[in-house]
Amino acid sequence: MVVGFCLGVGLSFSRLLGVQGVESALVLGLVLPPLCAAIGARTVIAARLAGEFPTAGAVLRRATMSAILVWLIPVTVLAVNQIRVRNCTPFEGLAFVALGPGVGVLVAALVGVFFGAWVRRPRRATLLAVLVPLLSYGFGLWAFWSTPAIFVYDHFVGWFPGSLYDEDISLPMTFVTFRLVTLGLALTVAFAIVAMWRPGLDRLGAPRGLAFPLALVMGAATLLASSQGDALGHRGRTEAIQEALGWRGEGERCVVFGPRELSPESKRRLVLDCDFRVANAARVLGVDQDEKVHAYFYRSVDEKRRWMGAGRTFIAKPWRREVHLQLRAWPHPVLAHEIVHVVAGRAAEGPFQVSGSMGGWRPNPGLIEGVAVAIEWPERDGMDPDQFCRAMRQLDMLPRLSDVMSLRFLTLPTRRAYAAAGSFVHWMFEAYGAEEVRRVHRAGVLDALGSTAELEAAWHAHLDDVELPEGALALTELRFYRASIFQTACPHRLARLHQEMAFDRAAGDERRLALGCTEALEIDPGDIGARAALVGAAARFGAFEAADRELDALEGAPPPLIARAREELADARWLRGDRDVARAVYAELLELPQSDDEARAREVKLDVLRAGGAQGRFVRDLLVGHRGRSPNATVAMHLAREIDRVREDGLGAYLEGRQLLQSERFDLALPALQRAETRGLPTDRLQDERLRLEAMAHFAVGDLDAAEQTWERAESRARLRHEASDWLLRIAHTRGL
Repeated sequence: MVVGFCLGVGLSFSRLLGVQGVESALVLGLVLPPLCAAIGARTVIAARLAGEFPTAGAVLRRATMSAILVWLIPVTVLAVNQIRVRNCTPFEGLAFVALGPGVGVLVAALVGVFFGAWVRRPRRATLLAVLVPLLSYGFGLWAFWSTPAIFVYDHFVGWFPGSLYDEDISLPMTFVTFRLVTLGLALTVAFAIVAMWRPGLDRLGAPRGLAFPLALVMGAATLLASSQGDALGHRGRTEAIQEALGWRGEGERCVVFGPRELSPESKRRLVLDCDFRVANAARVLGVDQDEKVHAYFYRSVDEKRRWMGAGRTFIAKPWRREVHLQLRAWPHPVLAHEIVHVVAGRAAEGPFQVSGSMGGWRPNPGLIEGVAVAIEWPERDGMDPDQFCRAMRQLDMLPRLSDVMSLRFLTLPTRRAYAAAGSFVHWMFEAYGAEEVRRVHRAGVLDALGSTAELEAAWHAHLDDVELPEGALALTELRFYRASIFQTACPHRLARLHQEMAFDRAAGDERRLALGCTEALEIDPGDIGARAALVGAAARFGAFEAADRELDALEGAPPPLIARAREELADARWLRGDRDVARAVYAELLELPQSDDEARAREVKLDVLRAGGAQGRFVRDLLVGHRGRSPNATVAMHLAREIDRVREDGLGAYLEGRQLLQSERFDLALPALQRAETRGLPTDRLQDERLRLEAMAHFAVGDLDAAEQTWERAESRARLRHEASDWLLRIAHTRGL
C-alpha cells in the first residue's frame, strides 16, 4: 500500500503520467503485478503459519481483494490529481488502468496463491510467484526484439503501444479481446487451485470435483485463443505481415515488401529508392552494409498500426535490419532517415544495435537520431538543420547539448531535439570525420572528443557562421512552437482532434471544423494552429466578424501562421465574389515570411485575380475548392485543362503535369511540363518547381541522361541546389547498377 501510494504521488509530478491514461497504466502495470504476486503467495503462507484452514474461495477472495486495494490506491491518487492536471478522456483513461494493471494485479494474485499453496517454503514460494510476471515481461521484451512489432500485449502489464511519438493513441479493440484471453487464463488458474485445494494447506493435492474439468476447458480455450494471436491482432509476426502486404521485391541491397496492387513501375521505383538510400548511408558513414535491408511499405496508417504498432511514426529496427513505413509520394520523404538507423547499426553494439553506453544497453537517443538526420540532411521550408538551429539559437529555443545527448532527449519537443541532434552530428562529421563519428556512435558518449561544454561551444561557434535566408526566424518560430508531449495537456485527444479537423476541412464541413477547433482551444488556449483553422471555418461560414476576432487573438503568433489565417479570410472573400479584397490580401501576404509552397499558391491566386476573366473561377475551384470542398483528382485535371484553354502561358499545362505526377503517371506528365516551359510561367518560383518536377519525371521513366541534364540545370537555382545534389548522386548510383 505504501509503494502504491508513493507510486501514485510520483506519477503526479508529470503532466503526462499524472492522470489515468495509457502511459500511467503502463507504469502501474510494470510495478504492481510482482507486488501482488507476492501478496497472493504470502496470503496462503500467513494462513498456514496461523494454523487456519480456510477454503480455497476464502483465500482467493482475500488475495484478490488485497491486490485490488494495492491497485486502487495509486489510481485514486491519479484521480484526485485530475483536479490539478486536466484529463480530457477520463473514462478512456480509467479503461486503460482497469484493463491494464487492474486485470494484471488480479492475475498476479492468483498466480501467487497457486505458488503459496504448492510450495512449502515461504521464501521460495514468494520468489517463484514474483518471477512469473517478471518472466512474462522478459517474454514481451523478447517478442519486441524478435518480431517486427513494437507493441506488446502482456497478461500482467496489459498493453505497451510502442512509440512515444504516436500521439493519436486510443483504446484499441484488440486490447479488449486480449483481456478476454487473460480472463480465460485467470479462470484456468482459479479453477486449478480450487480443484487441487486441501484444507490442511500442506500442499496442493490431486485434482477432483467439477473445478478440474472446468480448468481443462478454460485452459484449452485460452491456448486456442493465444494461437490465433495474428488474426486477433495480439502480435505481428513476419510471415503474417508479408502475407497481408502480398508483394516482395529484391534489389542489390534491399528486400522490399509492399501492397500487391502496386503497379510494376511503382514497385521498381521502391526497390531502386531503397537500394540508393542504403548505398548512400553506407558511403557517408564509412561502413559495409553486407546484409540486405528489409523495407516494409504499408497501405495506410491503420494497416501499419494493426500489424506492427506504430501508426503515424516511422520505425526502424536495426537489429532486424528492418524499416517500416506507410506509403507516401515517391520518392518516399522519410525512407532515407529510417535506412540510416539500420546502416548505423553496423557501427553499434548491444542487442539492439543502436548508439549507447554500457555495451549498447543504455541508449543515447541524441546520437541515434542525430546520425540519421545528419546523413539524411533534410531541407524544410528552404532551410537545413544548421539554419534552423542558428535561428533557434537567436530565438533562445535551441536545447542544451547535454539534454540532447542524453535520455532527456525524449522529454524535449520532438522537432527541436531532432534538428539540434542532426546539426551537431553533422558538425562532428565535418570537424572530426566519419571514423570519429563511428567511434562516438559505438561508445554512446561524447567523452572521446572532449567535454560536453567544449563541444557545445565549438558547435555554437559553427552555427554563428551559418547564413540565414530572409524570414528564417519567423519560419523557425512556426516550425518549433509545439511543446513536448510531456508538457502538453491531453496530447492524445488533441492529436485526434487535429486529424478530425483536417478531414472536416477537406470535406467542407465548416460547422464540425469550428466545433473541433473550439474543443481544442478549450483544452489548450495556446493551440495557435486550431485558432488559425477557426478563422478559416468562421470566414467560410460567412461569420466574418467572428473570424476577425479570432485573427486578432492570434496577435503574437509566428507571422507565417497569421499569414495562413489571413489567406483563409481572403479565400472566403473570393468564394463570395469579393475579388478586390482577396487580391489586396494576397499581395500583402507575398511580402511576409513563408515557405515556397505557400508563396507559389499565393502567386497563382494573385496573378489570376489581376488578369480577370473565366480563369479566376477555374483556379479558385482548384486551389480554394468548390463550396469549400477540395477537388478530387478527376476534377483537378479538368480544371487544369480549362485553365490551359483560357490562358496563353503555361500555367494550365504546369498544373496538369503536377496532377499527373502526383498520380505517378510520369510518362504523361512530361509532355505537359515541357509544354509549360515552352509557353512560359508567370513567376520564378513556378519556373523552378516546373524544372524540379520535369527532372523527377525524366528519372521516373528511366531517361537518366535527360534527368542528369535537367538536375544539372536545377543545381544552378538556389531553391533547388540541395535537392539537385541528392538526385545527381542517385543518378550516378543507378548508372552503376
